Amino acid sequence: MHHELLTTSTLLLGILTGVHAAPSTPSSASEPRGISAQCWYGSAFPAESDWLSFDSLFEKWRPQFKAQGDTDEELSIMKDALKTYSEQAGVNPVLTTAMMIQESQGNTCRECGDNGASCGLLQVRGAPNDCAGKAHPCPESLIRKAIQCGTVGCEGAYGTNIKNCIASEGGNWGAVARCYNTGSVTNLADLRVAQWGDPRYVQFVANILLGADYAALDSLGGGNCGF
Repeated sequence: MHHELLTTSTLLLGILTGVHAAPSTPSSASEPRGISAQCWYGSAFPAESDWLSFDSLFEKWRPQFKAQGDTDEELSIMKDALKTYSEQAGVNPVLTTAMMIQESQGNTCRECGDNGASCGLLQVRGAPNDCAGKAHPCPESLIRKAIQCGTVGCEGAYGTNIKNCIASEGGNWGAVARCYNTGSVTNLADLRVAQWGDPRYVQFVANILLGADYAALDSLGGGNCGF
């Protein structure tokens, strides 16, 4: 689950690794702007008190969501579902939103990854794929289902979800992100270690939480932080 994730180059240029289909290339006018990104080593992860608020993070990325085709109605549904299902999972919706941005850029019609197995806003194995690659808007029921599958689980989905990762990792939010990306945590002392998935995933999510922009995320690259 979640073995092939959006890279920083994906976020900046719309170029994908693996089998994910390319998202719309953001225009400079719609690119989220924020702080400089930073490297995160070992078990380090930003304190929840340092994260952007849910409204601030969502509205910061709204122009990019709309630039790739999401409608205002879709975004209203998405925002409500993020709050609703994050509460059910026992997680701050800010973290769910940051993970959604890394997984799908918040595109309700995102193509499925992992050779077509991982679908929806949180790229969940077995999640409904009815909107994948289709024209906007995606129906409300499918937007909500996509977020439900990734946060608390849903019928037909398999692998892990955020609620399951919280059950195993507690409030160690960096470990929860690593768990979601790879299905388990190989080394709690070094969240870059990943049997599958992207070693940079936790770092990307951490910087999105703090408000880093496209250019800042891209500046980290791989070698700059020792990956």
